[in-house]
Order: sequence, then structure tokens, then C-alpha cells
Amino acid sequence: MYVTDIQITNPTYRQSLGELSAVVSLHADARDVRLLCNVPTQPEKQEGEGRLALIREALRQIGRMPEIRTGREKLSFAPGVCPVDV
Repeated sequence: MYVTDIQITNPTYRQSLGELSAVVSLHADARDVRLLCNVPTQPEKQEGEGRLALIREALRQIGRMPEIRTGREKLSFAPGVCPVDV
């Protein structure tokens, strides 16, 4: 899966749970994958930190997909798309 874009939509901070939730979309030529991600956070954290945490969580989830986990597909990114170390 060659990811050409990553988008984060519907970010919501849930104070009672102390978590940030959002839908992280990984766009590829053949398909789009949307993942609901929840990460623990505090409201005073910088916005960029929450974005990176959500992307890390999305990558953790996609790594559990059978085609990625078994090695049938490799996960790769277009230049400049993935801001975290994979």
C-alpha cells in the first residue's frame, strides 16, 4: 500500500476521558483506509503533538491488518507524507 496522503478529520478532545479522538484517513491509489483513533492527551499539549500521536496510532492499527501483518503488502509513503518514523 503506497500512501499518497494522510488526513485527519473530526478531531475531538474528550475531557472526561482525557483523550483525543479523530478519523485518520490513509489515501492510496487503489483504496482509502479510514481508522478511528483515540490517544491519551492533555488539552495543553501542542496541536502538532496530538496530530503525530493520532498518525502513530493509525499506523499501529494498519500494521494489524492481515495483508500488512503477513507481508503480502508493504506499507510505504510518498515523499513528505509520513511525519513519523515507520
